[in-house]
Amino acid sequence: MIKLLIVEDDLNKKEQLLQLVAQRFPAFEVRTAESLIGGVRVLRQWKPDLVVLDMTLPNYDPAADGGSSGGMEAFGGEEFLRQADRFGLAPAVIVVTQFETFGDLGESKDRDELAAHLIQAFPRTYQGMVYYHASLNAWADELETSIRLALRGALKT
Repeated sequence: MIKLLIVEDDLNKKEQLLQLVAQRFPAFEVRTAESLIGGVRVLRQWKPDLVVLDMTLPNYDPAADGGSSGGMEAFGGEEFLRQADRFGLAPAVIVVTQFETFGDLGESKDRDELAAHLIQAFPRTYQGMVYYHASLNAWADELETSIRLALRGALKT
């Protein structure tokens, strides 16, 4: 059975991702996390085969009492990939983002620049980027194709 981790803090987007997986990959075992630290924790404990990862993430899961999430990290997904490397874990990772640019004015990158950087920095794990748009359906087909390609490569190694 393929183990899939979805790291996503936006509830609507997470629900859309879960629905897609349930419909197109019903045999997958799925877990979710809502933050960088939460995602790394599940990654280390559960060791998924595949990760669908948001790029902009809060540092911590919001506390049950509505406490602080520690702020948003524009490149939280990149830090997740860095932590996976640090712990010697190499799941196939597909970034799914709804943003065109990332970071502040002085350190901003557009999607293409970020994708090129991630390919170079994380060649064993990073499998590509899908642009998510809630009112369009093209992202779902693109993500399905990306998952199939990522798993084909992961199963060969």
